[in-house]
Amino acid sequence: MIYLNRKSNEPLYSQLYNQIKAEILSGALKEGDALTGSRALAEVLGISRNTVNTAYSQLIAEGYVHSAKGVGLHVKKVPKLPIKNQPHKSKQEEPARLNSDTNILYDLTNSSQTSDLFPKKLWKRYTVECLDLLADEAKLSSYQEKQGEFYLRKNLLGYLEKIRGVHCDESQIILTCGLQQSLDYLCKIISFDNQTVLMEEPGFDKAATVFQTNNIELETISVDDNGIIVSELPNRSNIRALYATPSHQFPTGVTLSIDRRYQLLEWAEKNDVFIIEDDFDSEQRYYSKPIPSLQSIDEHNRVIYLGTFSKALSPSIRMGYLILPPKLLQRYLERFALYNSSVPLLNQYVIARLIETGQYERHIRRLNQTFRKRLERFSTELSDVQDKIKISSNGSGQYFLLTFSQKVEQNELIERALKEGVKVYSTMKFWQEKAECPPNTLFLGFSKIDLEDIPDCVSRLKKAWAEWL
Repeated sequence: MIYLNRKSNEPLYSQLYNQIKAEILSGALKEGDALTGSRALAEVLGISRNTVNTAYSQLIAEGYVHSAKGVGLHVKKVPKLPIKNQPHKSKQEEPARLNSDTNILYDLTNSSQTSDLFPKKLWKRYTVECLDLLADEAKLSSYQEKQGEFYLRKNLLGYLEKIRGVHCDESQIILTCGLQQSLDYLCKIISFDNQTVLMEEPGFDKAATVFQTNNIELETISVDDNGIIVSELPNRSNIRALYATPSHQFPTGVTLSIDRRYQLLEWAEKNDVFIIEDDFDSEQRYYSKPIPSLQSIDEHNRVIYLGTFSKALSPSIRMGYLILPPKLLQRYLERFALYNSSVPLLNQYVIARLIETGQYERHIRRLNQTFRKRLERFSTELSDVQDKIKISSNGSGQYFLLTFSQKVEQNELIERALKEGVKVYSTMKFWQEKAECPPNTLFLGFSKIDLEDIPDCVSRLKKAWAEWL
């Protein structure tokens, strides 16, 4: 029996459709059964014929009934699907979720920043300006060129030439939705043919994930205080690319020395290997000028340069870029000929405007001052226990490694800190060979903690780790 509730917010046609569908699914209406004509049903229910026809049309569209001229509507055969009945649980009956994040006062991550670091006023102003500009140029309603807007690529090139010594032209720059999309592109345009990728050990876990997702085998190369140990690089034909962070090795923070840089380039040319240089936060140096990129001294077009705006602006911007050597650029143009850019057009224009006006450089300088103060405050607050710990940082980036002199396990340190409201991170995920990871080392970021909160944060950590300090 059909009952329509005229006080419900649900439209009458929807109520009718749902009730007839329920009768079909339950078997009350069987295959071949005829539905009441729309005129007759409308009279019985006291509704318009259009309402009935709308409900019937939806049932026809979804394949529950079929219409035959002169015969009317009949129920079609509907496959029976097993339905697993689950008892409804009220919120009070749901088991408590183990979510310790609600008790976290300080999250020492480097994957996000305090909100005051985003250039909100400038972003708002340039957004309005760029909206007008895009409207005038009739670009708001059109597809983008697959490499991204020339306006941003042109300004980005000038900035990278000045700050990182990069040499290329605008045609070699491809704007992406971040590092992982950049690497995903490379997995598709570099001909691996069962060859492997070398990665630093330890190294960036999210980069490793992209290679593994693309079924590319990984091998590792060790890192010491001067970066990649180039003398240990294999001379084999099955190595196709090497992913590296030479200017600010992740996560150790060391810088690849100049002699090793030239040795690395020589090895790459000799073994026909591409070097994927991830320059993720190398602008952010507090005590010296940024070190020129590996790409800037590459004379054989072996280096693929990767950059991002996530560390300087915000991870939510989701924008990065890669610079391809000419040989790979041609492969990209062929492979992705029918693609369009997936990077938001307005964001591209706003960032281009920031760079063009010099505001982006000023923003970087402000970040460097802020992060330098935060690192120094952590160092000061931990100075009384410096004989029990070691802070590893080369004065750049937004994090440091903390190593204990005593034997202790990471998980225990993390759990103790969490009980005091501080979230710190394991370094285990950065190691492909987990057994090689030092158990007494932690990863602490300072991009998401305000300067004035650091003393209380460190006090809590000292209390948590009193046994080893």
